Amino acid sequence: MTRWLLLGTVLVGLVVSLALHGMLRSAPAVRQTGQPVLPDDGHLGPVLDIDEVSFWSAPGASGMVGVALVDTGLDEAWPEAADVLAAHGVSATWFVAGRTVLDSPGQVAAARSAGGEIGVTGFSGRDLAMLPTWRARIELSSAQAALAAREGVTTPLLMLPSSATRQTLDRDALAVARTAGRQGYALVLGVAPEVAGTGDVAVVPLDRDGPAQLDALLTRLAADGLRPVRVSEVAGMDPTSVNSPAGVGARINATAVTIAVRAADAVTAVVDWLFAPLAVLMTLRALAAIVLAVRHAHRQRSPRSWTGPVTVIVPAYNEAEGIEATLLSLVGSDWPHGVWVIVVDDGSTDGTADIVEALALPGVHLIRQANQGKPGALNAGVAAARTEVVVMIDGDTVVEPDTIATLVAPFDDPAVGASSGNAKVANRQSLLGRWQHIEYVMGFNLDRRLLATLGAIVTVPGAAGAFRTAALHDAGGLSDDTIAEDTDLTIAIQRAGWRVVYEDRAIAWTEAPSTVGDLWRQRYRWCYGTMQAVWKHRRAVAEARSIGVVGLPYALMFQVVVALLGPIVDVAALYGLATAQARGVVVAWLGFSAAQLVLAAFALWLDGESPRPLWAVPLQQLAYRQLMYLVVIQSVAAALAGTRLRWHKLRRLGLAGTGSEGARGSPAWHDGR
Repeated sequence: MTRWLLLGTVLVGLVVSLALHGMLRSAPAVRQTGQPVLPDDGHLGPVLDIDEVSFWSAPGASGMVGVALVDTGLDEAWPEAADVLAAHGVSATWFVAGRTVLDSPGQVAAARSAGGEIGVTGFSGRDLAMLPTWRARIELSSAQAALAAREGVTTPLLMLPSSATRQTLDRDALAVARTAGRQGYALVLGVAPEVAGTGDVAVVPLDRDGPAQLDALLTRLAADGLRPVRVSEVAGMDPTSVNSPAGVGARINATAVTIAVRAADAVTAVVDWLFAPLAVLMTLRALAAIVLAVRHAHRQRSPRSWTGPVTVIVPAYNEAEGIEATLLSLVGSDWPHGVWVIVVDDGSTDGTADIVEALALPGVHLIRQANQGKPGALNAGVAAARTEVVVMIDGDTVVEPDTIATLVAPFDDPAVGASSGNAKVANRQSLLGRWQHIEYVMGFNLDRRLLATLGAIVTVPGAAGAFRTAALHDAGGLSDDTIAEDTDLTIAIQRAGWRVVYEDRAIAWTEAPSTVGDLWRQRYRWCYGTMQAVWKHRRAVAEARSIGVVGLPYALMFQVVVALLGPIVDVAALYGLATAQARGVVVAWLGFSAAQLVLAAFALWLDGESPRPLWAVPLQQLAYRQLMYLVVIQSVAAALAGTRLRWHKLRRLGLAGTGSEGARGSPAWHDGR
C-alpha cells in the first residue's frame, strides 16, 4: 500500500508541477483590446486606486513626466536602457514580470541600486486580462512573492502592458485591475513616449527599439523643460512606500512560492530533457533490432547438426491441467537418436504425478520429491540425466515434432553451452492473449534475435531451452538465489565462457496468463527476478564478455529504466493535451504508434505469424503498456525496500495443449484469432 501511495504522490506532484509551470511560464500572447471604459478628459492621474465600484487617482505633478520601462522578456534591452538613464542622470520605474525577478535577479538589483523603483506586470508576462480571475490572482501573488524573495521588498504598482493607457483599458482589463486592487495593487496608466506631457507617465517597452525610444524621450523632455522622474514622484506618492521591506509573513510566503516555482521548473526541465533522449533511444533500439534480427534470420547455419540422445526435463508443480498435452508432444518428437523424458513432480497436490504414471508413456520417467522449488526440481532432473545435452521444458508447454531436433542442432559447435527456443503464446484468442502474443513476438523474440547476434542473450526461457551438461556444471547448476532461475542460469553459463544461441525455428507453445491478476504476478516475478540476476552478476560488466558489456545493461535499460520513466512521459503527454502543445503531443503519439505498428508487423513477418493481430497494437500502447510500467514500479519499490518475493504459481487451464497438433503453418495457430 505504501508504494502505491508513494507512486500516487509522485504522479500528482508531477501533474501539479507541470500545471504550475504551464501557468507561470507559458509564452505571452497578444490580445486585441476592446472599447475603453475610462473617460479621456484629463481629470484622471497616472495611478488609479480601483475598488469594486469606482476608481480614484490624483492628477500627475506639473512639470514632471514619469518614466515607466516595461519588461518584454528581452534581457539584452535592460543594460542598454540602464546606460541611457545613466547618461541622462535619470531614475525610472521598471515594471517587471515575476519570472524576470527569479531568472535575472542581477538586472532588477542593478535597477534598484541605480535609484530605480520596481513595479510588476504579473509573473509570466502574459496579458492578465486574457486569464480567468483565479489565474490572474496566482500571477499577481506569485510576482509579489518573487520580488519579496529576491529583493526583500514588495510593490503596490501594477501595469498591464496591453492596457497601459486610458485608451486601451477595456472591460476585461478593468476587471483584472479590480482583482488586483483587492490584493493591494494600484494600476498605472501611461501614454506613448512621443506624446507624453506634464503629469503623464511615458510607457517605454524594453524591446529592441526601447533604448532608442528612451533616449529620444529623455532628449525631448530636456528640451521642453520637463523633468523625467519615477512613477511614484509624478503620482505624488511617498517613494519609500513603493518598494517597502517585506514582512516576515510575506517572506515566508515568498520562500514557499519560489521553491514551488523552482521545483516546477526543475521537474518540467527533466521531463522536457527526457523526451528527446528517450525518443532517440527507442528509435535506435528499433533500428538495431531490425538490422540485427534480419542478420540473425539470414545467418549461415552449419550444414551439420548435433546428434545423440537427449534428456528432456519437465519440472512439474500442480500441472494437472496441461501435463498430458506436454508429454504427448514430447514423445511424438521427430528425434531418432533417443529422447528420455524425466518428469520431476515437485510436491504437487493436484494429482500431477498420478496422471504421469497413468499415462505410462514410453521413455517417460517420474521422480517424486517434496517441494523444493523449480530450481530444485530441475537440478534433480539434471542429476538423473545421463546425456550430454538436456532440454528443459515447462509443464504447461507443448512442442512441435521438430522442436527438439532444431533446439539441439547448434550443439555441433563445441563452444555452444545453451540454445534458446522460440516461445509462443498459445491462448491468444482474448485481447489480453493477443497483447501478450504481440509482446512475445515483438519484444522478447525480437530482443533475443538482437542479443543473439551480439552474443549476449540474457534469458533462455523455461518454456524451451537446451543445455550442455558441462555448461550446467561450470555454471554451478540452477540456483535459488533469484526467482528468475532461467535468467540467472543463462548469465552464469556465458560468464563461464560458453556461447548461448537462439533457434527461432524451435517452437514451443506456452500458456500465457489469462487474467490481469495472473499476468501481474507473472511479470512481477520476471521483473523482480531479472533485477536480482543483474545485481547478482553485476561484476560481469568488468569481465569484458558480451553478456556483461551488452546484455546486462540492455536488460536494465529497456526492462527497468525505460519502464520507470514511462509514466512520467505519459503524464506529461496527457498534460500537454490540455495545453497549447496538444497538436504536438497528438502528432508525437501518432508517430510513436505508427513506428510501433511497423515494428510489430516486421516482427510478426519475421516469426512467420499472421499480421491480423496488428489492430490490437494501438490499444496495447494505451492500456497494456501502462500495466507493465506499474509492474516494474512495484518491483523496483519492493527491491529497494528489501522485500523477499516468493514464487508466484499461476493458475493453469491447460490451454497450451489445445493447439498442440497444429504445426507451425497451421491456420488454427496463425490466424490471430
